[in-house]
Amino acid sequence: MPGSSNIIHRDIVVDMDGTLSHVDALHEDFFVCLRQNPLRETASAVFGSGSKAAMKRSLAKLAGRDTGLAPLHAELVSHLSMMKQSGKSLHLVTASDQYHADAMGKAVNLFDTVTGSDGARNLKGPEKASYLKERFPEGFIYAGDSAADLPVWMASSGAILVGGAKRHAGKLEQNGVPIIDIFGGGNGAVKDWLRLFRLHQWAKNVLIFVPLLLGQLYAQPEAVSAAVMAFLFWSIAGSGSYIVNDIFDVEADRKHRTKCNRPIASGKIGVSSAFVVAAAMICVGVAGAMWLSVSFGMALLWYLVVTLSYSFKLKTAPLLDVGIIAMLFTSRIVAGSLLLALPHSPWLTSFAMLLFLSLALAKRHAELVMADPANGDIIPGRGYRRSDSPLTLALGLGAAMSSIVVMLLFITLEASARGVYAAPEALFVTPIVLLFWFMRIWLLSNRGELDDDPVIFALKDPVSLGLAGILLAGFVLSIVSF
Repeated sequence: MPGSSNIIHRDIVVDMDGTLSHVDALHEDFFVCLRQNPLRETASAVFGSGSKAAMKRSLAKLAGRDTGLAPLHAELVSHLSMMKQSGKSLHLVTASDQYHADAMGKAVNLFDTVTGSDGARNLKGPEKASYLKERFPEGFIYAGDSAADLPVWMASSGAILVGGAKRHAGKLEQNGVPIIDIFGGGNGAVKDWLRLFRLHQWAKNVLIFVPLLLGQLYAQPEAVSAAVMAFLFWSIAGSGSYIVNDIFDVEADRKHRTKCNRPIASGKIGVSSAFVVAAAMICVGVAGAMWLSVSFGMALLWYLVVTLSYSFKLKTAPLLDVGIIAMLFTSRIVAGSLLLALPHSPWLTSFAMLLFLSLALAKRHAELVMADPANGDIIPGRGYRRSDSPLTLALGLGAAMSSIVVMLLFITLEASARGVYAAPEALFVTPIVLLFWFMRIWLLSNRGELDDDPVIFALKDPVSLGLAGILLAGFVLSIVSF
């Protein structure tokens, strides 16, 4: 039973990755290097170092990140603090490079000594066990989390099991190693994975159905089923791209007041596991899209390339960022048209671009309005300044009014003339509803009360949902003859 054996040794040795910290420093170093440095330099650090310890040192130096920001195992840290107060000596011994060990030791501020791999010796598994037996000949208690720690536990006088290590309890007891304590944790729960997928963002992909609706193909079962499958494949691949973004943004997210709670940033899901799942989701989504339609699949590939380019670099370019967001939203509508082999509509494309440009600017404007003046004029990670708010307001309102003008011209010059609609005059409900909705969105944005993506906000806002109902009723009236 855990805790049934008294801790008779003064020295407590604690592992770092997965034990003291929820994350793996080496894996995070790798992805940080991929984002911040040329691929050639990262490949040289991985394949040209000559040994595992040397590779860890090269990646740690190349990444240059602050390991002290890594999420800690709070329950274990609290327990170690009590052990420290009772007179025990605490030692951090990790297979991660000394650079990371020093940063973690400074952040936790509990350890008497801090030791990591030194570029030549990789303190993992049997190597760590040999090192600790030599250093603590009178015995030590060891806290670890994985199968790689089994040789160390076998050489110890007692085991503290963290996370998934509890599955090794039986084997350790059979070999005469007393279990001192067991702490939970480990792999992310189902709810953490669902959060990582950002299922609420799938709502944006209903734009794929717009061509189906406007093309009046909703009575054709084949067209409807194709659109439904397209929605699913696009959403799956899109979730994969969100995961990739979270992997490469992990350092910035940990410094953010709310994003630090995301599954990867909080350490509930490791970057390596997340990357494997993301790659699988993107492959499934693209393969499914190509199976439906090559042109639709190519549109999804284009979307993914632009999305990842935006996430890695382009989101810091002011004004270009909102233009890219508008294109990404519009691409869903264009992809829906390609799927159903419908002719391109310059009216619809122009309207969508202006509409989503205004909404992207509304989100940026709200961020500028809500920015803390104490942090100065610069908005970190965005490329904007607080003093840019008059510009984002003017551009956003201009784009909103332009989209309404395009809609009015479409109804007047094309929809009424083509004879497709039974009552085209009912379509004039659309620009009227949009005008009032835009006024509401920009009022909230200018007050700093728009604290979410405008599209996601609209799906939760009763007023926006009511206006959407009126808009839908107007469309139904336009196509139904009495």
